[in-house]
Parts: sequence; C-alpha cells; structure tokens
Amino acid sequence: MVVYGLSESTPAQQVALELSALPLSVSLAAGDVILLTTGSRQPGPRARMVVAGGAAISLLGLLLMVFAYVTGPRGMVHLGQFLVFVGLLLALLVGMGMQRGRTEWFHLQEVEDDDDPDAAVLPGMVESEQTL
Repeated sequence: MVVYGLSESTPAQQVALELSALPLSVSLAAGDVILLTTGSRQPGPRARMVVAGGAAISLLGLLLMVFAYVTGPRGMVHLGQFLVFVGLLLALLVGMGMQRGRTEWFHLQEVEDDDDPDAAVLPGMVESEQTL
C-alpha cells in the first residue's frame, strides 16, 4: 500500500500493513510441513523437541498478536510476528536436517581440460566452424 502511495491514515490500512507478513508465515509453515513429512531421515528426540518448541513459540506469537488487537497495545503485533518467524525458522532448520545429506544443486558434469583450448570441438559444431 505504501508503494502505491496510500498512507496509513485509516485503521483498516494500518491493520492491513501490520498483518501483511501473515501470508508469508502461512507459506513458510506449509513449506515446513512439507519438509518435515518428506524427510528421508526419521527425527530424533531432540529434533522433535525443537519442532515442538518452534510450534509453541509460533503459537505464543499468534496469541500475542490476537491479544494486541483485542486488548493490548498495538506495538506487540510486531513482537508476535517476530516470534512466529522464529518458531517457523526452528522447524525449517529441523526439516532441512532431515533431508538427504548430499545434494547436487546444478548437476554439472566434469569437463576435461586439454592443453590446447582451440583444438576442442564443441557439441554440434562442424570442423569448419572451429577456425572462426
């Protein structure tokens, strides 16, 4: 809204700006759930405790946000959002740790390095194009 030049003059605009990070939190939570359910390793007791602690911190953040809108000062909304992100980060770290140990990101093949780089023929190249 600020990008489009709309100020926070009305209460509805203020609420929309304060809660603009909630869709990101929901998508991060969905990604955490996908990582935790598709992990190739089983979580150990410490990982389960970290995920439970992250869920508790996120729930505390959500309750703090609700409390801030119902009764308390509105400045606590930002603290609640921070707690939600910290809890989701803990679950994300555990989910990443449950994935396979070695990942090839780009699937690049090894290229042999010859002494004469001009003599190399690239795939799909004709001999006459080498002299260019």
